Amino acid sequence: MIVVLDTTVFSSDFTCSGTAWRVLAHASKAWGLQIRVPEVVVAEAVGGYEREIGHASLALEKVVTKYSGRLGLGQPFADLLGSLQERRRGYQERLTRLIEDLGGTVLPPPDVPHMELARRAASRRKPCDQKGDGYRDTLNWLLILEIAESSPEETIFWVTDNSTDFANEEKDNLHEDLLEDLEGVGATSRVRWFSDLSSLLLSLAASHYDESSDDLRNVRDNLQRGAIAEFINASVLPSAVKKLVSPRRCALPLDALKPEVLAVQGVQGLELEVKGVAEQGGAFAEFSFTAEALIGLDLADTATELPEGFERGDGIDRSATVLKELGFQGLIELDSYGRPVSGEVSNIDALIDDPGLEPWKSKGSGLASLQAALSGLQHHNLVDPVLFESLRPKIDPGFLDAMRPKIDSGFLDAMRPKIDSGFLDAMRPKIDSGFLDAMRPKIDPGFLDAMRPKIDPGLLDAMRPKIDPKVFEGMFPTVNAFKRIADSSAFASAFRLSAAQADLDDDGGGVEEISEEEGDGDASDV
Repeated sequence: MIVVLDTTVFSSDFTCSGTAWRVLAHASKAWGLQIRVPEVVVAEAVGGYEREIGHASLALEKVVTKYSGRLGLGQPFADLLGSLQERRRGYQERLTRLIEDLGGTVLPPPDVPHMELARRAASRRKPCDQKGDGYRDTLNWLLILEIAESSPEETIFWVTDNSTDFANEEKDNLHEDLLEDLEGVGATSRVRWFSDLSSLLLSLAASHYDESSDDLRNVRDNLQRGAIAEFINASVLPSAVKKLVSPRRCALPLDALKPEVLAVQGVQGLELEVKGVAEQGGAFAEFSFTAEALIGLDLADTATELPEGFERGDGIDRSATVLKELGFQGLIELDSYGRPVSGEVSNIDALIDDPGLEPWKSKGSGLASLQAALSGLQHHNLVDPVLFESLRPKIDPGFLDAMRPKIDSGFLDAMRPKIDSGFLDAMRPKIDSGFLDAMRPKIDPGFLDAMRPKIDPGLLDAMRPKIDPKVFEGMFPTVNAFKRIADSSAFASAFRLSAAQADLDDDGGGVEEISEEEGDGDASDV
């Protein structure tokens, strides 16, 4: 199917960003549509856009004249006017890129003689009007006839809102002159006219879905979901193969080791949620869906009883495999039309009603599970020790001995440098001891003696304080000699009294009286 777009389709949405354009972007691939735009239409669309920018600039200049001075908006208005002119100059390039993004092709005008155009204008043949005007419309119509003739198997949709020049009086079909032209190339039933892009897309949607819809947004959503599902199947899921998954999150056996995705199929229940805006008008969306996944895994204990649905492996590839439904989540990038550009799977989880989750809930935290797995590894050899023994390189010691370099000690002795000791003696510097003696400074001892200060001893003696020894004798009391104190019976009696007092103080009792008869002498001796 070939869709040929007229100028009115672009003039209703110069940026090609509305819902109809988004549907067309998806439908061109999903429904096998070939988009064609006459070069004359591009020129008319550019001219129309430039005129609209001119009208907007004039309206803005009136606002500037009225408000910019009083509100102080001179610079913002000037920037806006400059931006309008910039967009005006770059529109043709942007429009060409938009058509290319849709997968469309710009076609040059048909190669027809000028007299053919003149005859149609002179005879007021449609799409010319009663004044004979309609040069550009005629070129576009002759291009449609050329496409119909060169593609005899294709249905062609001509989309234009110019019903005055292309439709009959009832506005329900092409004009009789145009139907006659189509009959001439055998395309009466293959060329259909639609007044706008939305009507065409809704008509095509009815033929592609079991239930027709009059809401173009629903058509867009269905197409987008289908395009994203196809993209995920073709581009995203292959990257999930060989991806390691969590035994806990995927409800695998407790002693599962290194589980990985071996295959995925059957995307079901695709959901999308836009999360942010990407560059150039695109967006990022989070997707989620369920799918059947084949998981391969090893077991810490090969004697473990496998849950229902698991199958034993052959011992070479993986210990066990299971085919189960899992939930997938990830992020996908969309272009300005909502078409998928890139994406990846970020999470793979068991469904909430998976019975394999129960053992993990009773098992405890992920750390405990890791410790259990490591504990299991301590008692099991994952690799046969015989394999290690067979891989150990065997090297003949004789080979190593043969490879060891052998160097003649005589060769080393010959290579050792020999230096004549006489040469070294000759190189040793000889310095005359007389020279060193001459260099030694000589200082006259008389000079040092002269420099030594001389102080009169009488001066120091005069400065020494003189104290009368009798002063000290008056400062000390006269006491008995220590020997007399020690030998005195009064001293012994006082000492015993003090000791007894100390013992009673420790026991908390009173002081026992001690008689004078217990002493060895008279107290008067003290």
